[in-house]
Amino acid sequence: MGTPLNVVLGRSKMISSGEVVGDEVTECAQIISQQALHMTRIIRQLLDFARRRAPRRAPENIAQLVTHTLTLLRPLATKRGATLVSEVPDSLILEVDSGQLQQVLTNLVMNGIHAMKRPGTLRVRAGPTRAAPPTETGGQETEWIRLDVEDEGEGIRPEDLPHIFDPFFTTKDVGEGTGLGLSVSHGLVQDHGGWIAVRSEPGRGSCFSVYLPPGGP
Repeated sequence: MGTPLNVVLGRSKMISSGEVVGDEVTECAQIISQQALHMTRIIRQLLDFARRRAPRRAPENIAQLVTHTLTLLRPLATKRGATLVSEVPDSLILEVDSGQLQQVLTNLVMNGIHAMKRPGTLRVRAGPTRAAPPTETGGQETEWIRLDVEDEGEGIRPEDLPHIFDPFFTTKDVGEGTGLGLSVSHGLVQDHGGWIAVRSEPGRGSCFSVYLPPGGP
């Protein structure tokens, strides 16, 4: 919160002291508004992290959910030169909390967009697969639905991979991330009975895979 608060304080002082005039006042007001929205997002993520509720599951068309999410994020992607592509079959229906799954997708897609410092494509895919849960979760290999969010960004350093789901850990520049998006997403997927796996290579992008039960828990 410190970074946006400092920006708001600094810009408001410039306005009140008369240091800026004319169009510069409007520019300062716009910056203050942007930083206030950024603080609102931080508070929302903190609340999500602190007060996670149980999923309210209902049958959901995953292709429609993905399409809606990408439509909302496309202006941000276009601004950064990223192309968003959905390769999710129309027939895929899952028992999920649509709001929570959209939150997970939004976090993963936004991270992918931010990771692409040059023009590239981010793909969302989904389909059945066989997999064994992580050792800390336990369980036998069985059928899952895997939802992949794959970017063409800078990738994640091997030494950072073990920590990416830790609360408040972030590899983003100061002021760009809270370090809570992946942690909240990981918890929401766990509440659905699944998990998130990641594979990444520096300079060659990352792929976050969300594993969900095919018929609910």
